[in-house]
Amino acid sequence: MQKGIWVIGDVHGEYDKLILLLSKLPKDAVVCFTGDLIDRGEDSAKVVELIINSGYFCVLGNHELMMIKSDESKQDKEYWFHNGGLETLSSYAEFGDEVFKAHIEYFKTLPYFLYYEIEGHIPLVVSHSYIHHIWVNQEHIYSEDDAEDILWRHMNKSEYFDEEKEAKNGIFNIFGHMPVYDAVITNTYAMIDTGAVYENNKYLGTLSAIHYPSLKVIST
Repeated sequence: MQKGIWVIGDVHGEYDKLILLLSKLPKDAVVCFTGDLIDRGEDSAKVVELIINSGYFCVLGNHELMMIKSDESKQDKEYWFHNGGLETLSSYAEFGDEVFKAHIEYFKTLPYFLYYEIEGHIPLVVSHSYIHHIWVNQEHIYSEDDAEDILWRHMNKSEYFDEEKEAKNGIFNIFGHMPVYDAVITNTYAMIDTGAVYENNKYLGTLSAIHYPSLKVIST
């Protein structure tokens, strides 16, 4: 990890934007994704195949969790479909059921967070949403009860952030989930979901990556 790591925000099936963004990164870049690889965009299956075949790192997002749970009940399936699952399901037409099932099994292996130590810098924690408020340490095993916070918490109000705990945690947290017009970067966290799938919003619609520890941002 001497050269650090590039963290890419929510892709949401935007395969072409992902290819473009990856072409802008160093050829030897270590890459990690914040989850939400799928849903809403047209090419979710291609995105997941690329990430698996390339050996990139990734944490679990709430949309991956919805796809996992879509087989559990009619209500879960309808909820997933309502949140972009129909587009994802359509993207598997050229791949078939076996690939669909294999991707679900892959999603089941994704962790809630990934922890990286980079010499001379505070450790990096990549998660789908903000994790500072429930952070313990890298050895702590979070339960499904914690998923509501780690996967679903929308950080759209200043009071949701806990500056006192951030200072005590001794980590830098990079996360996505909440679309922002530009990457939001502080001394203790960075929000990197710039709304790749929302092309109709003039302030969103780009896919972004941030490098740690330099905090350089590259977007499509």
